[in-house]
Amino acid sequence: MPATRLPIIGQPLAQTALEGVLRAALAEAGSPIEIERWERRPHELAAALKEIRAGEDFVGALISSPHKEKAPALSHALSDDARVSGAVNVFVRAEGRLRGHNTDADGIRAGLTSILPRVKGKWPRNAVVLGAGGGARAVVAVLINSRFQHIAVLNRHLHKAEALVAHFSRTARHMEVRARPWHDAIIEAELARADVLINASGPGEDGRSPIPTELLPADRFVLDLVIGGTSTPLLDAAKAQSGTVANGQGAFLAATAETLRLLTGAAPSAETLRSALATELGVPEEGLAVVGD
Repeated sequence: MPATRLPIIGQPLAQTALEGVLRAALAEAGSPIEIERWERRPHELAAALKEIRAGEDFVGALISSPHKEKAPALSHALSDDARVSGAVNVFVRAEGRLRGHNTDADGIRAGLTSILPRVKGKWPRNAVVLGAGGGARAVVAVLINSRFQHIAVLNRHLHKAEALVAHFSRTARHMEVRARPWHDAIIEAELARADVLINASGPGEDGRSPIPTELLPADRFVLDLVIGGTSTPLLDAAKAQSGTVANGQGAFLAATAETLRLLTGAAPSAETLRSALATELGVPEEGLAVVGD
């Protein structure tokens, strides 16, 4: 009997675009996999994964906030992206064992590729990352593997940025990865020398940019991982300054496609994913904006 159960484990756990897009893609493919919501507190994660390991009807699990950073220690094996980032967002179950993956990294690579020069050897080498959660870990891992030389990680709670940087201390010996306080003067100084800005901290309060837009220099490459709508205040400001930008939709679609491939063994239809995401966001499919200039 094929495995059919796929829990999403997080806390708090609300309806997300990911869940809707996955359901649409699984339905179109005729997959028997059914998504379940498991709201679990951090201390309950180990027990939840133990249940999944023991149940032959589980195909795996999706890991949401705040569990991504705790999940690697509960894995039997890790993909390279999960190991380097220290975060897991997808478990695939096989013979009672759980292999952890980080498909957020696949999305980040797609997002960066969409805005940076086609020749990877011409990519910039300095970046600013906003945020310090599981998504930000995937960002830093991709930047390290892409041979960036200086990465400044800013978070409103400095100790979280410091914990993220500490995780990469061995991986990034050849480069500088620094935790920096979330302060306008420091943001301005870091952006002055960084060609790339990646927002992994979510939307700003009241729909505003997470940082004061007047601090953003001209001609920057900006990836904002927020997926709602066709643009964001941060991207609007960057475009007004002749920047090259991408919202989070392309990264989301690439990450979701890889998640489905891992769980089902088959690549989903790109058209199905785009259509389902447009439905979830309440925008026309042609309104999905991935890259702007």
